[in-house]
Amino acid sequence: MKSPKIIARNLLCSFIGLSASTVSAQDFEKLAAANNGFAFDLLKQIAKEQPDKNIFISPFSVSTALQMVCDGAAGETKSEMQRVLKTDGLKPSELNAACKSLNQSLNEQPDVILNLANGIWYQKQFKLKPGFVADNKMFFQAELAGVDFANLNSAQTINDWADNKTRGKIQNVVQFPFPPLTRVILANAIYFKGKWVKPFDKSETKPRAFHLASGETNQTPMMRQSGKFSYQEADGFQAVRLSYAGDRLQMYLFLPEANSGPEKLLVDFGENWHKKILPQFTERKGTLVFPKFKIEYDVKLSGPLKSLGMKRAFDFHNADFSAMADEPLFVSEVKHKSFVEVNEEGTEAAAVTTVVMAGRGAPMNPPKPFEMVVDRPFFFVIADQRTQSILFMGLISDPMQ
Repeated sequence: MKSPKIIARNLLCSFIGLSASTVSAQDFEKLAAANNGFAFDLLKQIAKEQPDKNIFISPFSVSTALQMVCDGAAGETKSEMQRVLKTDGLKPSELNAACKSLNQSLNEQPDVILNLANGIWYQKQFKLKPGFVADNKMFFQAELAGVDFANLNSAQTINDWADNKTRGKIQNVVQFPFPPLTRVILANAIYFKGKWVKPFDKSETKPRAFHLASGETNQTPMMRQSGKFSYQEADGFQAVRLSYAGDRLQMYLFLPEANSGPEKLLVDFGENWHKKILPQFTERKGTLVFPKFKIEYDVKLSGPLKSLGMKRAFDFHNADFSAMADEPLFVSEVKHKSFVEVNEEGTEAAAVTTVVMAGRGAPMNPPKPFEMVVDRPFFFVIADQRTQSILFMGLISDPMQ
């Protein structure tokens, strides 16, 4: 029997359909592993800093924005960013090519809506280095524009871009006035809308008690469906995989055992996601009950990223972005805004990540049918099966929050 690693590699080759001379399957595998490892690291760090809060992020958006920034970094600043992003096993040229092909593959979704976009705005008369501009245009299809950060219209331009790319779900990603030494703002936007392969019957949706970590309960609209599911039951959790139209994008829903919590599950999921978690889903009859929810979320990521080890990029004195511009720069802020709504029909989700760069002086027998009632804090993942990329992640402490 072929190993999961070999199977995954073959799937990447056949599904993405790229010749080895363009982007190797190994590079895709490394990029997917890097992005997903960073995704779990980031969610764990945010959950540590915001206990018992609803959290929803697009780690794919965050890593894409930071990879764009990393193309302008040099020296130890670049090495540190690569270690946190887990891309240090890829040469810059290999990484950029893999990012480009990955984005192209993700945009090829005939049965759901999935849009990705990147943008760079720089202070007029500020000189970005040609190599940095060329790489971001070629590999990230980034839109570039010169603006005057001292003018109100610059904020409107960026906010209009975010609003347009996320179909109105993410607004006001930047606020005016900007700090006087603002030189460059980089952004990634992602928008997703997909219908379940098997929609939930609205007549089955009823209020049920959702048990909070505090011991209190909230009456929450809960959807219900019985039938065959892709399911697994392991030490510490139950999980189901729900498919969106086209069967390429999936939601992975994880319910920790009673007297536990989603944070505990996250501890080992990053390194075990591909080898131990994904292969264990099997078809099984059962009943799923889980909440409808809608979340608007925003978070400043400078603190979590520093805690993960990305410190020099934010260091006023020691940051090295000499591959981006001659003027010394540092990352002054990383912000993330997101939206998700899950209901009987499917899921709509969007996110925008902005990075502000500032100057310095500026079994064989059928098992017993399961019942999975998601009536306590849980977390979920929305991932692309073809490219093995995690696009969104959420940790729900209170669906009615």
